[in-house]
Amino acid sequence: MEAVISKNMLVLNNMDVPGVIGNLGNILGKHNLNIAGFHLGRVEDGGKAVAIINIDSPPTTEALKELRNTANVINVNSVTL
Repeated sequence: MEAVISKNMLVLNNMDVPGVIGNLGNILGKHNLNIAGFHLGRVEDGGKAVAIINIDSPPTTEALKELRNTANVINVNSVTL
């Protein structure tokens, strides 16, 4: 997996199942967070996956909480450089 490093990023581990990416995008949009880049990788079909999401601004506490409570999301980390 290749990813672009940016000032504001989310690093997530999730299960590789349908609907996860759409749910993440909907939550980010709901919290007014614009996606600048979305990079995905996985070990095997249907197993664990990783997502690195470049966003234009830092996420709020509420956005992180909602992302962390999303079905099939294992963990979420916010990185600000």
